[in-house]
Parts: sequence; C-alpha cells; structure tokens
Amino acid sequence: MTDRLNPDALKFYRKQKGWTQQKLAEATHPSPSRRQISRWEVGDQIDNIRQSNRERLCEALGVEWEQLTRPPKEKDTLKLYNRVPLKGGIDGSARTFLTIVQWHLGLTEDAILDLAPLAVLILAQQSLLARKTALDETVEALEAATAEACRRLPYMPGAFRYGYHYEWIEDERKSLKDRELLMTHQDDEGNEYSPFVNFLEDQMKSLGLFKADPIDFSFSYRGATPDYAVPARVLAPIVDLEPDNDADQEILEKIQDGRIDLRDVVEKKNTAEPEDYRGWLEERNRAIAEELASRIKIPEGLLLLAEPAGERPSHLDTGSTSDEAPDVENTNTEQRT
Repeated sequence: MTDRLNPDALKFYRKQKGWTQQKLAEATHPSPSRRQISRWEVGDQIDNIRQSNRERLCEALGVEWEQLTRPPKEKDTLKLYNRVPLKGGIDGSARTFLTIVQWHLGLTEDAILDLAPLAVLILAQQSLLARKTALDETVEALEAATAEACRRLPYMPGAFRYGYHYEWIEDERKSLKDRELLMTHQDDEGNEYSPFVNFLEDQMKSLGLFKADPIDFSFSYRGATPDYAVPARVLAPIVDLEPDNDADQEILEKIQDGRIDLRDVVEKKNTAEPEDYRGWLEERNRAIAEELASRIKIPEGLLLLAEPAGERPSHLDTGSTSDEAPDVENTNTEQRT
C-alpha cells in the first residue's frame, strides 16, 4: 500500500460530499487541519501520510485509502465539477510552459486552466488600453510638432503636414474599436508586428521575468496567436543538459515543444542513474526523430508528375526515345530535411 496521497482524489471526494476544506478538517478533528488539507490538495507534503490521518480521512469521506492514492476517473470529475473537455487542447510548447508555471507557483493544472479565461481578459484589456493611450499621446505629440513646424516654416507646409502615415493611425483606431487583440501590422517588406506581443514583452521586462533569457515569440500557421516556448537556457539546468552542445540542444528543442514531456524527463532524472538517464533521453530523441522523418518520406515509386507517359510537359523532354523518366535532381527524400 502506498502512502502517497493523490491531490485530485482528495479534492474529488471532498467535493463529492459537498464539503469545504474547513468542513473536512472539522470532520477529521483534531488532525489534519484545514491548512494541511489545503497543502495536500495542491500537491504539497503528500508523501508518507501518517496512519492516523489516513484513517480519519477515509472515515470522514467514506472511502478506502487506495481510492485516495489514485486519480479519480475523468468522466466522474467532469460530471462533479460541471466541466467540459477542451476541444482544441494545449499546444506542445505551451504545455511545457504550463508545467513550469505549476512548479513555480505550486498550483494544480486545473487551477491554472480555471484562471486562464480571467487572466486573458485582464491581459487583453490592459493591452488594448496601453495601445490606445500610446496612440492618443503619440498623435497628440505629432500634431503639436507639426503645428509648430508649420508655424515656424510656413513656406514648407508639405514637408511636415504629410510626414507620417495617417492610414496606419486610422487602422489602429478601428482595430482598437473592434477590440482586435491578436491583430498584426505588416510593413512594406512583409514583416509582421504584433501590438499584443509587444505588450507582453514590456510586461515581462517590468516584472523582471526571463530577464537574462527573454522569451522569443513567433507566429505560426494559426495566424496572429503568438507561439512561445520556455527559453532553452532556462530549461537546460532543470534537465541537466547543456544548451551549447549540439546533441543536447536537439533534445532541449523536443522538450521545449512538448514532444518529450518535461514531467517525464524530471522524474527520470530524479530516479535513474546519470548514464541511464542520458541513454533514455537519447533514445526518446531518436524515436521522435524517426517518427517525424517517416511522416514526410515519399513512398518509393510514387510519381512526381501525374501526367501519363507521352503527355509530360515539353520542358522535361530529354530528346531520347527511351521510356525511362528523366533524372530529377535531389529526389532522394532521405537527403532532404
């Protein structure tokens, strides 16, 4: 029998009784206290629970100890907490970041996800307000500077009156009116700039978060939603890898994007010998690399062109009467990346 309490199980059976943490503490008097129950439910001090506390918990909740050591069934928790499964899931790199936040704040995954909608709303409103304030103050300063320039140089009004892009300013005003949080501006060279990403970077600087190794934001196929990952140099000491080593960097990238689960890595590091831990990492890395390569490999014999023989475009005609297809450079998929 294990002495390790499962936080989700304790919370589940307490909620099933309709009890608060204080009510459970009263039912198990004199111990454990409400503070201790609160610690257990966030995963703190859940090893080697005293026998007396185990017995009181089981009696109060009407369960066997074994039920408190394993997570409750998902369908039961969804029903109890009136939850619905998320359709989209969490992106791999965000999943790794979620684990880091759990460890940093000592919160459960459910607590973070429950707070996420409120946190996004607060961040969104702060970002939109910051954009509006910056735009209003900047336009006011530009108009004042333009008026002063035209006053001092009345014979050169065109040099100042049309010195900045009114269309960009009007686009930003409309975007703010429509509350477009994830919009982007694009310059003449096609580079994208996100006001929300700029806001997040400023916020992290003001809070001193990731000061030495800033988070690198990027845009993906999903549109303006920014991608982000735990910086490799922040992750490296947690998993005992060296970011300047090519082999380690390859493994770090797979942990960053969630292909190798950070929780599994830390558990393995804490339970295995260094050589076994390193071998396990290399094997996981190799297996994932092979899986990714198999997804893009073109089956042997697959025609690159669908036209029947004799109807191929003339630019592929070699002038030969042979039925053999012309050589196409670099068609060996194993040489591609």
